[in-house]
Amino acid sequence: MLKVFSVVLATVAVVVLGRPSGEQMTESDFTNFVFTVEKLDQILKAYSAYKQFMPSYVWDPIENITDEQKTQAVQMVNDYHAGKYEPKNYDDMIAVLKKSYPALAGPYETMYGKYKEQVAKLGPKGQEYCNNLEAQMYSDASPDRVVWACHIFNNAKKAVSDAKALLLDDSEEQKIEEAFPEAVTFLNSKEFEAYSIVVNNLKPFDCQKDREQVFNTIKLFDKHNVLSN
Repeated sequence: MLKVFSVVLATVAVVVLGRPSGEQMTESDFTNFVFTVEKLDQILKAYSAYKQFMPSYVWDPIENITDEQKTQAVQMVNDYHAGKYEPKNYDDMIAVLKKSYPALAGPYETMYGKYKEQVAKLGPKGQEYCNNLEAQMYSDASPDRVVWACHIFNNAKKAVSDAKALLLDDSEEQKIEEAFPEAVTFLNSKEFEAYSIVVNNLKPFDCQKDREQVFNTIKLFDKHNVLSN
């Protein structure tokens, strides 16, 4: 269930960039921007408004991020979008972190381990959903920010509907609420309801032909005006 919230915020990972407030970014700017520590700080501050929807083992490392970790996180993002690595699963990702961004490896490994402990408490349908969604997130990822966002938008409707269905399943509901109470709070929030309305009205994008429309959709989701400006 934590991955449900990740889908909603995954665009942050796609677009961890921006320009000074008031200067409109174009799709080309968005694609080619170099991420900075300043922009990371802006994004973390903006999205702290959602910390009530994240378990402490996720939010605490974010809130207590060190300068060294920020520097390595920025380099990691820029290296990824430059095509220097492209992990296909968790094992690939942790190997990359340990080799090239060691300050991030320990917190990420701990966070993921605690997440998997909670997934193990779910019923079979819940576990299958989380495992499939995790695989989809790696499959969706692309060094091309617009393509990555396009994949997320194209798959978001199914992720949202499947999550809602699980919460209506008597064999899964209580286990989900016990394992991921923050995610359940999010799924019942006005923020998620607003997100669902937009997602349900999205038409599938052609990730190459519809680049401008994808970028405009990113701007639509950029409530805090930190991702596309």
